[in-house]
Amino acid sequence: MTERDDFNTPALRLGLPAPSDAAARVARQRELGMAATADSVFDQVARRAAEATGASAAMVNMVGEDGQYAVGVYGREPASGEPAFLGDPGRYATMDYGFCVHVVGRKAALTLDDVFDFSRFRGNPIVDEIGVRSYIGVPLIDDDGTVIGTVCAIDPAPRSEADGTSWGNQGLQVLKAARDEVLAEIGGRKKIIGVLEAVGGTAMIAERPGLGVLYVNTLHDQLFGTVQLLGTPAPEAFPHLAPVGILEIIGILDRGGEPAVTAPIPLNEPATGSVVFAAVPVRVPGHDAAVLTLGLRDSDGPTVLGRAAQLAAEIGECTDAL
Repeated sequence: MTERDDFNTPALRLGLPAPSDAAARVARQRELGMAATADSVFDQVARRAAEATGASAAMVNMVGEDGQYAVGVYGREPASGEPAFLGDPGRYATMDYGFCVHVVGRKAALTLDDVFDFSRFRGNPIVDEIGVRSYIGVPLIDDDGTVIGTVCAIDPAPRSEADGTSWGNQGLQVLKAARDEVLAEIGGRKKIIGVLEAVGGTAMIAERPGLGVLYVNTLHDQLFGTVQLLGTPAPEAFPHLAPVGILEIIGILDRGGEPAVTAPIPLNEPATGSVVFAAVPVRVPGHDAAVLTLGLRDSDGPTVLGRAAQLAAEIGECTDAL
């Protein structure tokens, strides 16, 4: 795996498929609120998948245009004498790393009891660098038919039918059940997106303390520009947050202060009037802490702060219902 700074390495080798619908897939991931950040809900899905298959590790993996991000990861410590990975697979990967890109390209499950049995796969970097010898993965296909990623499991030891360790149909059924869990969770989170779209102002939710962007609504896009990859830190995704004071009021919240508002910000042509922004804590699935920012036109600070608190409560109710 690579660090995020190397996310754009365009290295597709060994005949790896470059899915032609990559741009549409990334756009759909964004519409569904799938951010490239660690998500505790999906970590638990990965844990259950690994335990049920007996795998050393499992992942819920979003495959993008230039790289992959495992929103859910679980890996267990090997028992004494058991084969072990050579390193930590981590959460970030280039497109030539591992086998999930094949699952996305095929739009079908892939089972490799022993990677060394397949010349196409045994030279993959994940085999040499991490020591993966067996893999099983199923595609995550959204209700509009877009393949947004995979659920997969890996082992440092080969499996085989002869010794009764093959992934087999049982392994596929386990991962399909995990896939259904992930898709159901994504479907439930759409309610949060709906609430943000209906608020009548600019809205953003970012995780704390790193401020990776989790959700933004259309009005926020129109004012600050579109973030291509959810999970990008807010200051990087939206450079204009600082000049209007949004980062400052988030900082007040992070330092243990009360929810705060900005001064009225004059709008430029062709828009008229001003906008006030508020920052309040909010509960969202998969993250221990998050902040909601809300901007309303031609409103005073107390009004915006009250509406932001109300919106955070609505989102908290959506989270509780999942």
